[in-house]
Amino acid sequence: MSRIYSIILSLAALVVTLDQGTKQLALETFTREGESRPFLSWFHFTLVYNYGAAFGILRNLPESIRVIFFSVLPIVVIAVLWFAYVRKFRTTERLGPIAIGLVVGGALGNLIDRLRHGYVVDFIDWFYRSDKECIRFFYPFTTGTCHWPVFNIADAAITIAMFLLVFHSAQDPKAKTM
Repeated sequence: MSRIYSIILSLAALVVTLDQGTKQLALETFTREGESRPFLSWFHFTLVYNYGAAFGILRNLPESIRVIFFSVLPIVVIAVLWFAYVRKFRTTERLGPIAIGLVVGGALGNLIDRLRHGYVVDFIDWFYRSDKECIRFFYPFTTGTCHWPVFNIADAAITIAMFLLVFHSAQDPKAKTM
């Protein structure tokens, strides 16, 4: 079991370090929210303060409720994952502990932002050019571009982890889903 814990903790520490380092770089690079710098033709760095959950949902909750909710939620998610998955991992498993490490690191990275700033720093702006209507989950921003909601390293780690957990559960008939 100690091998599983070391995978989870090492990966979580790596995600938190990368997440916080890149967010700090974004805050030092941009002078105001909404400022953007092109990187590739389909990828910009754009500073956004996210007061809500993923994709900005629940951002309109009263601040007193929002702060408590988003401070407690990562701890609850980590506890649920711990009891639903980690305690049941076999010592030879790799995919499950990697996924849990990504979720824990991502949850802690965004929690640190909420405690430090009151919001999560997002800066990765991925989009495509189109003269037609945007495909689902992308939104029109300027004429001819469709954007995915701006995100950060922690969000990417959590998303990758969710895909890994689904894949892990499908591959292992003994794996329990939440």
